[in-house]
Amino acid sequence: MKVVVTGANGFVGLHTVRGLLDAGYNVLAIDITDSELKARFKGDKRCEITTTNILDENLKKIIKKEDKVLHLAAIARFDQAKRNPQRAVKVNIEGTLNIIKACIEKKAERLVYSSTGSVYSHDAPIPIREDAKRESDSIYGLTKKQAEEWIFLYGENLPYIILRYGYIYGKDKDWGAVGAFLKRLKQGKRPLIFGGKQTNDFIYIKDIVQANLLALETEHTRQAYNIGSGRATSIKDVCELCIDAMGSNLTMEIKPARAFDFPVFVYDISKAQTLLNFEPKWNLSKGIKDILK
Repeated sequence: MKVVVTGANGFVGLHTVRGLLDAGYNVLAIDITDSELKARFKGDKRCEITTTNILDENLKKIIKKEDKVLHLAAIARFDQAKRNPQRAVKVNIEGTLNIIKACIEKKAERLVYSSTGSVYSHDAPIPIREDAKRESDSIYGLTKKQAEEWIFLYGENLPYIILRYGYIYGKDKDWGAVGAFLKRLKQGKRPLIFGGKQTNDFIYIKDIVQANLLALETEHTRQAYNIGSGRATSIKDVCELCIDAMGSNLTMEIKPARAFDFPVFVYDISKAQTLLNFEPKWNLSKGIKDILK
């Protein structure tokens, strides 16, 4: 059985390709760059690597009947989407539509789409359920929400699963909370935090890989699932965990809070636990130690 992974050269993609191969799948890894893919998987006959843009019409030639498609490719950072909204719209919305149409035309077995908690409204009831209001106030979140709408529209002709990831951290991600904290501490610099009191639902990359694999096999398709830890942790506490794990004497530097950050963000993950059999295995302390190890 083959899994087509778009955005395979990215942070989540590289970890997921490894998880798929370890689980016995054959993988077609797609991205516009392939440097890390070749460094890690070249020579593995179960992993075919191809440099393709998801906006390319030739995508239809790559996807075959009964393939499972895991769509990770995206402009996935707030600052990048804000700097170039036209590119974010092209990649995140038009690229997803191109994937959907190719999957339908070639009769793919299913489409698993990596979405985000940023699709939800800032005033969504806590803990956030999948049926909460989706009304993003960021360009990134808006493009992901619109991509979801296209999937819903075509959903009668294509089995789909939407995974709304929480705040992902892990090895190879050296930006954002955790990643940037550890990077600066390693450089002997004080970690920067914005606000600090706001909370988020932090989810380790190995738990994300678990959710991706479960979504490829579940019978409960045409559903959206929250994928997080189900626990709220403040940015300040996360930074303290990083400082402690590094055994550093440095203190954090606090900057003003940013408008796009949720004051309180935590998921209700009971739907994913019940229907996907998803169970996060990594708490923040264990996850940070695993990164350093």
